[in-house]
Amino acid sequence: MYLKSLELQGFKSFPDKIKLDFGKGITAVVGPNGSGKSNIGDAVRWVLGEQSSKTLRGSKMEDVIFAGTQLRKPMGFAAVTLCIANDKGLLNIDAPEVTVTRKLYRSGESEYLINGAQVRLKDISELFMDTGLGRDGYSIIGQGRVAEIVSSKSGERRSIFEEAAGISKFRFRKAEAQRRLSQAEDNILRLTDIISELESRVEPLRKQSEKAEQFIELSAEKKSLEITVWVHELSQLREKLSELSDKILINTSEYSSCEADIERLENEYKAVFNEIGKGNIRIEQLRNAILEAEKSNTQLHSDIAVYKNEISHCYENIEALEKQMENARLSDSENRRLTEEKLALTEKIEQEITENGKAYALAEERLKEAAGRQDGFEKEFSGHAAELNRLYIRQSELKVTADSSENTLREIKEQEAAAAAQLDAIADSEKNLDKERKEVSDGLLLLDEKRAEQENRLGGMNRLFSAKSEKLSAAEKELSELTLSVREKENKIRLLTDLENSMEGFGHAVKQVLKAGKSGRLGGIIGSVAQILSVPTEYSIAVETALGGALQNIVTKDEEAAKRSIRMLKDMNAGRATFLPITSVKGNRLSESGLDSCAGFVALGCDIVSYAPEFSGIAASLLGRTVIAEDIDCAGSIAKKYNYRFKIVTLDGQVVNAGGSFTGGSANRSSGVLTRKNEIDRLTGELNDDNSRLSELKSKTAALKAETDKMKIDLEAARDEIRVIEQDKIRFEAELKRIEQVAEQSINGRKTAEDNIARLKKRYEDTVNAVNSAADELGEIEAKIADGEDKSGRDTALLEKLKEEREAVSAEMSALKIRRAELEKDRLSVKEGLAALEEQSRSIGDSSVKSAMDIEEQKKLIAEKEELIRIRESELKGSGDRTAEINAEIAETQSRNLEMERRSNEIRSQTKDKNTEKEKFGAEKTRLEERQKAAQSAYDKIISDMAEQYELYPSEAEEIAIKDADHSEINIRLGTVKQKIRALGNVNLSAIEEYKEVSERYTFLSGQLDDVNSSKRELERLIDELTETMKQIFSESFEIINSNFKQIFVELFGGGKAELSLTDPDDVLESGIEINVAPPGKVIKSLSLLSGGEQAFVAIAIYFAILRLRPAPFCILDEIEAALDDMNVTRYAQYLHNFTDTTQFITVTHRRGTMEEADVMYGVTMQDKGISRLLKMEQPPAEDITE
Repeated sequence: MYLKSLELQGFKSFPDKIKLDFGKGITAVVGPNGSGKSNIGDAVRWVLGEQSSKTLRGSKMEDVIFAGTQLRKPMGFAAVTLCIANDKGLLNIDAPEVTVTRKLYRSGESEYLINGAQVRLKDISELFMDTGLGRDGYSIIGQGRVAEIVSSKSGERRSIFEEAAGISKFRFRKAEAQRRLSQAEDNILRLTDIISELESRVEPLRKQSEKAEQFIELSAEKKSLEITVWVHELSQLREKLSELSDKILINTSEYSSCEADIERLENEYKAVFNEIGKGNIRIEQLRNAILEAEKSNTQLHSDIAVYKNEISHCYENIEALEKQMENARLSDSENRRLTEEKLALTEKIEQEITENGKAYALAEERLKEAAGRQDGFEKEFSGHAAELNRLYIRQSELKVTADSSENTLREIKEQEAAAAAQLDAIADSEKNLDKERKEVSDGLLLLDEKRAEQENRLGGMNRLFSAKSEKLSAAEKELSELTLSVREKENKIRLLTDLENSMEGFGHAVKQVLKAGKSGRLGGIIGSVAQILSVPTEYSIAVETALGGALQNIVTKDEEAAKRSIRMLKDMNAGRATFLPITSVKGNRLSESGLDSCAGFVALGCDIVSYAPEFSGIAASLLGRTVIAEDIDCAGSIAKKYNYRFKIVTLDGQVVNAGGSFTGGSANRSSGVLTRKNEIDRLTGELNDDNSRLSELKSKTAALKAETDKMKIDLEAARDEIRVIEQDKIRFEAELKRIEQVAEQSINGRKTAEDNIARLKKRYEDTVNAVNSAADELGEIEAKIADGEDKSGRDTALLEKLKEEREAVSAEMSALKIRRAELEKDRLSVKEGLAALEEQSRSIGDSSVKSAMDIEEQKKLIAEKEELIRIRESELKGSGDRTAEINAEIAETQSRNLEMERRSNEIRSQTKDKNTEKEKFGAEKTRLEERQKAAQSAYDKIISDMAEQYELYPSEAEEIAIKDADHSEINIRLGTVKQKIRALGNVNLSAIEEYKEVSERYTFLSGQLDDVNSSKRELERLIDELTETMKQIFSESFEIINSNFKQIFVELFGGGKAELSLTDPDDVLESGIEINVAPPGKVIKSLSLLSGGEQAFVAIAIYFAILRLRPAPFCILDEIEAALDDMNVTRYAQYLHNFTDTTQFITVTHRRGTMEEADVMYGVTMQDKGISRLLKMEQPPAEDITE
């Protein structure tokens, strides 16, 4: 058997997976200090089961996992695999190769594997037991181990010699036998106590059992009777409920019928009300129609009156025409007489006209001469007068022009001033408009800024509101969850408190004593051990396991209180209990040196519990010699170190008993009274914290709610402000548009005014020029008028003379002409008279015809008007008929409305009656439902009592009930049975089963006690045999090692003396080992007087002596030659070859002498800080490595 290979991954400074292959002979692992070469030895020690982190040069086991560097992340696990050739079958596994793997994860989980199968640490320890390869063996010798063997006390050197002697397996079997013996003794003690207790309980339990059987018999009868009564009551209640249900159903039906009738009546009332409304509307429409008809009648009457008046006028016209025709007839006779007279006068006038014509011709010749002279002069005079007249006209025109021009100029000035004023007004208006435009534009900009600001503010408020709402939702959710948690914890505390108050988990005797103490019937009772101790939660399982049944021990003030309690239990036959008087119970604590520095040591049991000072003796008595350890491995190590002299309990409830026995397995983490008490305290503390937090959360939630509500108001206010800003902006924009329009109008007005001023200026200049020109022309004309007026005066006198001459002739001619005209006029008058008479005669005839026609026209007009009157009177009659019809319809509609109102009153009355009826049925229904509810409650109570007391349903109860029973007799019998049950007093129903169990258990445990006594004797015999075997093997092996040591010491030191001896030869298995050496030329009384190199050489000699007795398959030597000088290093290295036939050496070294003797070398470097690298070298030159 030899070591074939070693694989590491994530172990210490080896993050990457590496593999070291080993051959026979010597393999050296070399490298600078700090390169990680010793980690290879630590890896082998670790995979073989080392549990001490200190041994592995760390503070905690997690330190073996690669911790990372600045450039590389930490690893999550460490794994080491050892491959061993098992060709000779020395390991108890049927395989040519055995691989042992150990893994550790950063989470704290670990794995052990053998050939890939998961195993326990114990399996690995047993695999390498007595091979020298175990974690306590001599196959791995570290730097400190060499000095330990020399510097340690004699009693602490035994482990390596025992491993070498091969008695580890025997010692393990002996420890196992001692553990079993301790368990057997504990079992005997416990069985004896139990049997003794059972003996005192059997007789009282028999009596209690008989009483309980009687109670059960009476209870069965009581059950039958009660069920019979209940079944009868249920039957009656069912009938009552059925009757009530029928009545309720009838009332419900009547109630529903009333509701339906009320609904029908209400619908009918609505229909009637609508009809009344429609009738009123129709009446109003008809009344409006009557008003229209009356208005039309008035118009018709007016038309008829007009037509009648026109007919009257027509009659008057006919009368006048008839009178006119009579007058015409009389005038026609007179006309004929006058015509004859006119004809005679006409002849006379014709004669005179002829004579006048002759005289007129002569006067006309003279007039022609005078007229010729006058016409010539007048033509000349007329030209001068026309010119003068033209000048007068022109003068007048120029004067008018001058006057109008003055007015025009004044108007132009006024218009120009008005236009200038208009321009000034427009300029002022434009200034005001510019000012208004700027104000409005600034207002718009300000509004935009305010809007942006408000929108930003609103956005921020929305974000704050969202965040606050999320906080509120989270707070409400947390509040809901916390409220639920508080309720759950309150329920749990209530449940646990009830269990605590009812002393659940305590024995009957303990309960009786504690109740008596609480009620005052027993004095001096302090409480149970569980009640006086306070244990942190993390230690509750350990303490409960350590105390076990002692948790129910009762603490009293003194011995008398304990005695009184015992007497009470004895008198009551209530069982047994253990009492701990404060005055008598004293305890002592473990005082083992170095205990608190052991790996996995937590504390003494009495140090992790809290109690009042007066209970210190009890705490020390119960827990002073109990050690609390982290886990079973640590507990085993501590127990082994102190030779199993005291009990050790792990945090998870596993036990290493005094004497070496182990007790363990799964533990219920919430079943113990201490756990319950701690759970109540923990939950109460958490509940107080939760209630505080709940109060804070309620305040916080209320505050958040108030804040969110306020924020909602603020948000709405901000939105309102934005809406106001929008409205203001619309108003400002409209105002700006108006200003722009006014500005445009102003620009147009200014342009018009400017154009007008320019036009007026031009017109003014033109008018001034015209006035000046007219003034010049007026002067010239006035001069011409003066000359013209002088000439006109002379010409006028001459013209007057000519006129007089002409006028005289003309007057003559005029007289002739006038006479002629008179004659002509007379002739004409006569002619006209004749013609008038003729015309008058014709006119009279025409007039008579026309008058006749006019009379016919008037008669025709009278007929038309009379027809129109007839039509209007017919229409009037029709209108009257329509009015009568409308009045009839109004009367009918009013009658119908009255009928509808009468029906609506009837409906209201019926509805009121139905409501009263409905209320009556509703009240009756409510009363019946209350009776039904009471009956149902009684029914449900019987069902509940039946289910609660007997776990029966009514159908099952009916099968059990007594058939055809007289219920009065049943009630009497039930009272009797209840009286008998009360007479029995307190009954222990469990006594029957308990008596049976106790009897059976007593018989069974008595047999068990015999078996355990027999087993104890067998174990004692086995321990004696193992002890003798171990003594023999150790003695023989020790003598051989001593002989080898003497020889090797001389060979290594080159002389001198050496010897190993037992400090107590009579007690070989417990004796310490002394080392006596004397190097050449020295007398040494103490090993401490040797130099460091000499001490190392002595230790090496002892190891070599052990290897010669029992060669290890392989041996790892970690710089054990570090203290030697070069010569001794060479001697040591060469001496290794004496064992290479049986032992494979892996040396971790940096000494040249050792390197030179190596067959294979592995170089370890650390090119990257914190990361070790490996290099294999076949027989390298030593000087190349040591340089």
